[in-house]
Amino acid sequence: MPLKFDLSKCTGCKLCQLACSASHYDVFNPEKARLKMIHDYNDDGIKIASKSCIFCKKCEKVCPEGAISNNGKWMIVDPEKCIGCNTCVTNCPTKIIFLNEKKSTICDLCGGEPKCIEWCPKGVISLRQKKGAAV
Repeated sequence: MPLKFDLSKCTGCKLCQLACSASHYDVFNPEKARLKMIHDYNDDGIKIASKSCIFCKKCEKVCPEGAISNNGKWMIVDPEKCIGCNTCVTNCPTKIIFLNEKKSTICDLCGGEPKCIEWCPKGVISLRQKKGAAV
């Protein structure tokens, strides 16, 4: 279930990225976040874009060690199996997977309780509902 963004509400505070890095690494560092908010400042103001896992499962398909799986809700990297070969990183269409301490890192929706959603003061981020799911 990928994240959904209403960028018209985003102020560029990056609290979502800070929440992500804090919940996974106990550090407030947007560079370690598993989602990205991209801010482009120009003469017309600010343009904001987002990058997050779209759950296309390409990483799972290309992983030579079978270290990446999907539990039906989010992607999971098994650090015991991951050899840090970078194959998933180079094949990710959104370029959101990265290596952290030589292991693949991908959004796991914080185990079903995404901190980025919880911490966003403007309600920019939500979970995209599966087609046919009750709202």
